[in-house]
Amino acid sequence: MVLHVDFEHIAEEVKRHGYKPWAYVSRDRNTTLVTVGSPESRTVVQAETTLGPEEAKKLLTEQGLLVAPGRWVPDPFAGELHIAQPIWVTAVAYRTQDEKPGLWVDASRSELSVGDVLRDFYEEMGTETDLSTTSLDEFIVLTNPNVVVLGPDQLAAFAD
Repeated sequence: MVLHVDFEHIAEEVKRHGYKPWAYVSRDRNTTLVTVGSPESRTVVQAETTLGPEEAKKLLTEQGLLVAPGRWVPDPFAGELHIAQPIWVTAVAYRTQDEKPGLWVDASRSELSVGDVLRDFYEEMGTETDLSTTSLDEFIVLTNPNVVVLGPDQLAAFAD
């Protein structure tokens, strides 16, 4: 079982539920994930923050938790529950030099703004082609992108 709490309250929830004070911190794009697990009860307390890992570690330590890099995840081979983390899917339709338009699709564990999506799109395209002389603003004008961000609720509605 997973208890999702606000980052500001994870230390008090860990203490309230009698967990050992070990918090594990990992990074996923723009989100720092904190998990505290109890192997005995097969439960996890989880929180997310936009703070960087080092800043999150500092605050957690100040609140009396011991911090290490890592993440508690369930063991599907032991029949443990799957942690249902929210997913956002992003897509960019764009103009290419070919007859067909381009489509770039990505996914994230945290909500991204249109600007974040465009920056990620630009950076990935820059690894595939030479964009060293093209600024992000110029790239946007050249590709005329159409950005779509689908959140967990929208994705669930599609699946249903």
